[in-house]
Amino acid sequence: MKKIFLIGLDIGGTKTSIVLADKDFKILKKFVFDTKPEEGFEKFFKRLIGFSKSMLKNISPQAVGVSIGGPLDTEKGIIFNPPHLPWGKVNLKKSLESVFKCPVKIEHDAKACALAEWKFGAGRGCKNMIFLTLGTGLGAGIIIDGKIYRGSTGLAGEVGHIRIAEKGPVVYGKAGSWEAFCSGKGIAKLAHFMFPEVFGEDVTTKEVSERAFKGDEYAIRVLEESGKYLGLGISILIDIFNPDAVVLGNLSWRLPKFWLDKALEVVEKETLENTRKVCRIVRNELKDELGDIAALIVAESAWKNIKY
Repeated sequence: MKKIFLIGLDIGGTKTSIVLADKDFKILKKFVFDTKPEEGFEKFFKRLIGFSKSMLKNISPQAVGVSIGGPLDTEKGIIFNPPHLPWGKVNLKKSLESVFKCPVKIEHDAKACALAEWKFGAGRGCKNMIFLTLGTGLGAGIIIDGKIYRGSTGLAGEVGHIRIAEKGPVVYGKAGSWEAFCSGKGIAKLAHFMFPEVFGEDVTTKEVSERAFKGDEYAIRVLEESGKYLGLGISILIDIFNPDAVVLGNLSWRLPKFWLDKALEVVEKETLENTRKVCRIVRNELKDELGDIAALIVAESAWKNIKY
């Protein structure tokens, strides 16, 4: 019997992961490199293909799946200048098909990760579930009645773009967006916005987190403010969609617990009782494997022509 090989590409604003797996999602090889989006798409793509060919050697994959931030057109495989990947309009599907000569599917990372957690992680058994990326950016994968909700133009789930406060740091051209308060990129901007004399423009969320772990008062206040807005946003989603669970992305594992505690405190105050009591708010179970599994689910759907 012919062996089946799938390639998963998890393309983030900071890191990109290339995984080679069999049809059962057993990862055979993996390579991670810095995305360096500021260098432009052409340089990134050249490195991506070089690393992929080095990994594959003589192996021909049956399909390639990509998990990447939006906005994007899943059917055509076009990304439209995501805030953390400012490459303009790029037909990623066409570019990859010209190299790999096999089916390629592009999926929004929030939707891909939602499927991964729904099938194999914290969302198992859920009929209705929301996944929040909480990585470099902030997006949502929404599952309703066991199906990904895509909206009229496939752009459903761009929750990070919601303006959740009149004033706040600017991400993706909008002051006070949810992403600007609660994403990996946004929390760093929030720190500088709240305390410019303490946190420079080049501060990172990792640095803010490390200072908070050590008891730094300013860092703690930044994360509590972020946690407050995380809770407000989650409350809105719970009241609108009435899900069984809201699953949180990897940032929820990397920040001090009081960040999430603050969010849950706000959710208890803001959410309707009958929607809140049936909804679990949990951190993802797949952790560091999440992006890899998400990309491989997309590859499987390209190989088998599955529509989620």
